[in-house]
Amino acid sequence: MTDEARPDSGSFEEFRRSFYYGDHADMQFKFLARMPDAVAADVIAEVLAAVGETLDTGDLDGLRDVVYRAQVAGYLPEEPVTPPSEIPFTPPPAPLEECTLALISAGGVFVVGDDPMGPDGPSQQDSLVLINEFLRGTPTLSTIPVDTTNERLTARHPGYDARSAQRDPSAVFPLDHLRDLAADGRIRLADEHYGFTGATSQRRLQKEVAPRWAEHLADRAVDAALLVAT
Repeated sequence: MTDEARPDSGSFEEFRRSFYYGDHADMQFKFLARMPDAVAADVIAEVLAAVGETLDTGDLDGLRDVVYRAQVAGYLPEEPVTPPSEIPFTPPPAPLEECTLALISAGGVFVVGDDPMGPDGPSQQDSLVLINEFLRGTPTLSTIPVDTTNERLTARHPGYDARSAQRDPSAVFPLDHLRDLAADGRIRLADEHYGFTGATSQRRLQKEVAPRWAEHLADRAVDAALLVAT
């Protein structure tokens, strides 16, 4: 039976595009949607070959390397990016070890039981189909006390596979690593740190919300912020 005779069959183009918020939505492989069919087919074949190798050897390093290289290739811009002629820069008021530092992550991290979208907030899987609502919405800043352990953190984000951050919050919210640096006297941490979902209305973020957040940090004598994107 030909593909044309199968009413429920789709083209390869439809298949690869379905990884980007489609029927096969997968934040690890949504880059396939941007690739030409031939390139995407080669990538899938290479990943499957690496999976077979991993099944034989149990070594995940080769599979990780294949996926990583495919992600890099999928997200590289078609044309070189020209940096802006003027980059705003504010020198720190003192050496870093003398500054009070706050961590701010766009990875959608929050404390378990303190969901910024309320007690009935969507799950990670549910959020994937709500991407347009997130992109139109106003970002909410979640407050995370400095002593919060990774076991008390979770994440939700419609723009990347937050299951990875749920397993290891330090991937997008490295507070435990900053505590180690603070213990060595290399930095000084603020009492509270913050997370929000970067897939949000960028206009509202820049024009309305970010200035209020800056005032919030200034009121708490925060000198500098470490910004973590996803």
